[in-house]
Amino acid sequence: MSKKPDLRSISSVTLEGDGDFDEVHILGGLQSSGSLNANYVSVQGSMNLLGSLWATNVNIAGGVELGADLISELDIVIKGGIKTGGKLEGRIIDISGGARVKEMIKASQLQVKGGVKVNGNIEVNGPIDVKGGLVSLRSIIAEEIDSVGGISANGDVKARDSIYVRGRVEVGGDITCDEFIFEIGGPSVIEGKLQANKIKIMKDELAKSESFLRVKEIVSPNKIEIDYVIAESVVCPKMKTGENCRIGEPIDKNYEPDY
Repeated sequence: MSKKPDLRSISSVTLEGDGDFDEVHILGGLQSSGSLNANYVSVQGSMNLLGSLWATNVNIAGGVELGADLISELDIVIKGGIKTGGKLEGRIIDISGGARVKEMIKASQLQVKGGVKVNGNIEVNGPIDVKGGLVSLRSIIAEEIDSVGGISANGDVKARDSIYVRGRVEVGGDITCDEFIFEIGGPSVIEGKLQANKIKIMKDELAKSESFLRVKEIVSPNKIEIDYVIAESVVCPKMKTGENCRIGEPIDKNYEPDY
């Protein structure tokens, strides 16, 4: 069986139709009217494909725009942002810009420095580390989540370990994790239940005075520490509440903070 050819260029490349290569090394950018399949892809400029990119390893120094999927067996490193018309799947996904994904993200580890917005689920076996906000129009599942810029999901948010959020939280379902630490950066809501072994909620020093977390129910087997929280129900053995907590009150009622 003959080995697939390599694609190598010291300048930008434009492909007509689909490409199937062993290795791709391009010192400029890459454009294609089709899809690309390769074992290893290294592009020093930007990439724009109307189709999909399938590879074992991907390393792109610029931005990426795909009409369909980006699927890698191993790692994806993108120094710019990415926009896909399909799925984003890889082992370790490291993106220095923002990520806009039409379908879903699936990975063992996800690190994004420019924010994430996904129309489908986000499923990560290991940690999620995001600067710029984490948004899913469905659900988010990970081992742990660290999001500076907030979390938004229409469904549930689940982590086997910890969830740390600084910013706003807007969740249409439940949040379930071992430890939940939230610095409230703006008006926030959990329409379902917040359940964790350890819970600490406080207002960010830079947040506006009307920034509360509104949550239907809080459940913990241990003592919790909360402030600027409006909760209809809290189930825990002991809690330390600040002056701006409202427990046993409707979450849709307007309140003014005491200070």
